Amino acid sequence: MAFATINKGSSYFNPVLYTGNGSTQSITGVGFKPDFVWIKSRSNTYTHLWYDIIRGAGKYLQSPSTGAEGGDSGDLLGSFNTDGFQVNNTLTGGTNPSTNGTSSTFVAWNWLGANTTVSNTSGTITSTVSANTTSGFSVVNWTGSTSSSAQTVGHGLGVTPKMIILKNRDSVDNWFVYHASVTNTSQNLYLNTTAALTTQGSALW
Repeated sequence: MAFATINKGSSYFNPVLYTGNGSTQSITGVGFKPDFVWIKSRSNTYTHLWYDIIRGAGKYLQSPSTGAEGGDSGDLLGSFNTDGFQVNNTLTGGTNPSTNGTSSTFVAWNWLGANTTVSNTSGTITSTVSANTTSGFSVVNWTGSTSSSAQTVGHGLGVTPKMIILKNRDSVDNWFVYHASVTNTSQNLYLNTTAALTTQGSALW
């Protein structure tokens, strides 16, 4: 019998449920310090919020939205902790219940990266990466190039990724999704819409 590379999947990806208290609280039980946290209220229509170690606690993206990055340092998700994360009700100087509203129920999906960030120069564009080569998960951040030619970005995994989710952080734009099952490099799915597979005018991936 062959042994799996990962004997316990929850050591690398682990969702947790919690109930908001309207103030500040530490959410534990993840089993590791997460590098990427995705939070959604189960009992309210609050938006999906994505956080990662590279952009820093408090800086969020909304997966159903084309909006640019929002939040100040420590907003809504205050910190990434040893066994989870800390949430609060503060957003850009005001109050917001999206991650810790009183009596609201939440789910948080948590991924383990490298628990650190490194500069990656493998591509033509230097990136900042938190990569876990065991589980095949990586968070990658970079500044786009003005070049009209194709550019490459290092992701730190050492193997070709099977799936890529991409979002422009500082502009209003769609979320672009690549999957290995789609072999046409000019095609993509949109995470934030119900659109079918879309073909771009030129190669996207």
